[in-house]
Amino acid sequence: MIKVSAPGKVHLIGEHAAVYGEPAIIAAIGKRCHVQADKADDVRIESRELNTERIYPLSETIAFTKNVQKLWDTGFEAKNFSQLFGFMKRDGMYPAKAAIGKALISLGIDNGVTLKISSDVPIGSGLGSSSSMSVAIVKAIAELYKKNLTLEQINEIAFSIEQFNHGTPSGGDNSACCYGGLIWFQKSNPKNIIQSLKAEIPYKLENFVLVNVGKPEKTTGELVQHVRNLPEDFRNPRIKAIGAATMAMRDALEQKDFGKMKALINFAQRYLAELGVSTKEIDDVSKAVLSIGGAAKLCGAGGGGTVLCYHENKNKVIQAIQELGYTPMEVELGTEGVRKD
Repeated sequence: MIKVSAPGKVHLIGEHAAVYGEPAIIAAIGKRCHVQADKADDVRIESRELNTERIYPLSETIAFTKNVQKLWDTGFEAKNFSQLFGFMKRDGMYPAKAAIGKALISLGIDNGVTLKISSDVPIGSGLGSSSSMSVAIVKAIAELYKKNLTLEQINEIAFSIEQFNHGTPSGGDNSACCYGGLIWFQKSNPKNIIQSLKAEIPYKLENFVLVNVGKPEKTTGELVQHVRNLPEDFRNPRIKAIGAATMAMRDALEQKDFGKMKALINFAQRYLAELGVSTKEIDDVSKAVLSIGGAAKLCGAGGGGTVLCYHENKNKVIQAIQELGYTPMEVELGTEGVRKD
C-alpha cells in the first residue's frame, strides 16, 4: 500500500493580467488531496467526497481514456471543447477514471490499481481540486509500481490529465500542486514560463485565511471574455498595473516585507474590481478586512468563489469573516508539494 498527497493552490496575485502575458504568482496551500493506492487486476476508485465506489475492468478503463484523449484532440483542432466537457460531466467519477487511465498508459503499466481518494481541497472553489488530484494520482501509481519519476515527469503527466478537465490549461496550477512553494507563471511562446521560487522564497506564508463567498454565476471563460470586451484604453493600464504589482510582490516576499505584501494585495483587488470581476460579496469581505488593517482580494477568475485574506493577527480576520456570516478557512501558503506520506 502507498499513500501520497498533493496540495491545492491559490493565486496570490496576477489573475486576469496573466491572460495578457503579465506574470502571476501561484502558491501551494496547506489543504491537500490524499490518495491511497494498492495493486489490483482491475481499476477500483473510492471517493470520499462523492461517497462512491466504482470498479472498472482494466481494458475498459484504458479504452475509456483513449476515447477521452480523442475528444480532447478533436476539441483542440476545432478550438471547442464543449463535447469533451459535456462528456466528462456525465459522471462525477470520470475525471478520476481518466486520470488513472492516463497515468497507467503514460507509465506503461499493464496492471490495475485500487485508489482511495479523499481531499481537503473544496471542489469548485478555485483552489485546484482537480490539479491536486491529478498530481497525487500520478505520484501514487508511480510509487506503487516502483516507477522512479522526477517531479518534472509527474508534472508533465498531470498536465496532460488537466487537459482532459480544462481543455487548454496554463500548466500553472498543476505545477504549484506538484512542486509546492510559490510558482512564477507567465504566458510565453513557444512555452509558458513556469518557475519555482523556492530558492529565493523558501519559507511558508502564514496568517492567511480563505473565505468562499459563493459559487460564481459566470464561468472562468465568461469572466475572461468580459475583461477582453472592455475598451483597450481602460483595460490595458489596469492590466499593466497588476503586472507591475506582481513583480513588486516577488521582491517584497524575497525581502520578507509583509507590509508591502499587504499593500500589493489590496492594490490588486482595487484594479480587479475596476475590471468588473469582483462582486458585492467579495467587496464586502475586502472592505471588512481592510477596515481592520488587513488585506483581501479575489482569487482566480472572480465573480464569486474564494477570497484571500491576510492580517498579522489572523484572529482579527477570522472574527471579521464570521461577523459577515461566512466560514473562514485558515491556510498556509507556499507549502510542500506532492509527497509520499
